[in-house]
Amino acid sequence: MARELLRRLSLPLTALVIGAFLSGFFVHLLYGRWSGEPPCAEPSAGVSAGAPAASANGPPLVDVMEVERLRELAGVMARVRGRVFRVGHSSKSNTYFLDFGPSRSAFTAVIFSSTVDAFLRENAHPKQFQGKEVELIGRIKDDPKYGLEMILESPAQIKVLP
Repeated sequence: MARELLRRLSLPLTALVIGAFLSGFFVHLLYGRWSGEPPCAEPSAGVSAGAPAASANGPPLVDVMEVERLRELAGVMARVRGRVFRVGHSSKSNTYFLDFGPSRSAFTAVIFSSTVDAFLRENAHPKQFQGKEVELIGRIKDDPKYGLEMILESPAQIKVLP
């Protein structure tokens, strides 16, 4: 009788234990990703030994392809260099997105509608950056929903490289 009961409960019990483990694992991942605090929220908290140090020229310089280094610098002022793969535009919100790669996980510079006029006044229409090698300066953000990005609030934050 006890063996019969144990045999009947073993499969559901095993499934329950595995389900509880997976649930805990996913909660752990989600909490780490969306806890609201970037890993290096304080500039003074420093950057790991592998990340570039700030130079006499200003904030550290990172290539857009160095995703882990960009993540390490989340919340910190940095210079980011790379080729703009595509410039997207949301007509609904008049926001421009300078994507540095073909996938959604690529680094993105965002120009909100409140700043677009400043770019236009400086003859720096966001569409003109498509395909160009640029250097951005600003605070790197690791947004839980949108990934690694930098908000451009002024045309002075972007420079086309030769």
